Amino acid sequence: MASILVVGGGSWGTAFADYLARQESGVRLWMREEEILASIRSGRENRVFLPGIELAPGLEASADLEEAAAAAGVLVLAVPSKFMRSVMQRLQAVLREDHVLVNLSKGFESDSLKTMSQVAAEVFGPGISRHWITLSGPSFARELAGGHPTAVAVASENGELLQQVQGRFSSRTLRIYRSDDLRGLEVAGSLKNVMAIASGMINGLGYGFNTTASMVTRANMEISRLGMRLGARPETFWGLGGIGDLMLTCFGSLSRNFQLGRRIALGESLAAAERSTPMVAEGVETTKAVNRLAEQLDVEMPIARQVHRVLFEGKDVRAAIVELMTRSLKSEWNIS
Repeated sequence: MASILVVGGGSWGTAFADYLARQESGVRLWMREEEILASIRSGRENRVFLPGIELAPGLEASADLEEAAAAAGVLVLAVPSKFMRSVMQRLQAVLREDHVLVNLSKGFESDSLKTMSQVAAEVFGPGISRHWITLSGPSFARELAGGHPTAVAVASENGELLQQVQGRFSSRTLRIYRSDDLRGLEVAGSLKNVMAIASGMINGLGYGFNTTASMVTRANMEISRLGMRLGARPETFWGLGGIGDLMLTCFGSLSRNFQLGRRIALGESLAAAERSTPMVAEGVETTKAVNRLAEQLDVEMPIARQVHRVLFEGKDVRAAIVELMTRSLKSEWNIS
């Protein structure tokens, strides 16, 4: 594997590119926003998405996606899921047999209901699965950029490639574990954003840790239920990419999805909450996708359903919580 291009200049893409550039040379970061490109080149800082973090001296910012991708051997995809297909279509013309694709994006494509690896197979062809890795787990961009010890998981159908990437990307700061459950890691990473919105709503109403911990536990049951129906293994949802990432985004106020849910509970509209930050809250589009999937597959997902009703159907947050608390009584372990 040769040089690395990180595609996407948001907070996570920038933080990951900075991390990689501190481990090795030849790391480039592409972004579409001219003001970010200028701020990195002039001041070694992404003032829009990662302000206050001085980026590695060797990290190079690029404005030409196709040229930078053609020169790289590893493409780290860090754009929001709703933009992923269009970015892949641009990369299609320069993609080589020896390219490795490492996906950092968490979400379903809301129209097709496909995961990012499924979108890749549609754009690049089914053979891309041998070159595809998804990285996911409890990882706030600002904390990784600050050198906080972090552990994540990577999944792929290609075990040899997994070991190569695990060895190359791991360090004293970032510890990476392997998994062969790609679908499970994708589902867990996507749905935790929906639940983070719910957690933010709980916080905005002034409820405490009893409520949040109860929601997180039941949310993981919902996520596991849908994931297993989609072919994932249950143990994935109790690992770093499952309960680990879910806990981080539901208890950590740095989560953009958490903050969006909190703002809505405090009385803002969805549109106003989304305008409050330049960052994309992936959970909004994923909420649409997961509710359609749950209906199609006849999977019970009451928390995700209530988040949808609040975001898109005008339901009051307190009323949504009351409805959840007064549902018919059940056995706790109803994962099937």
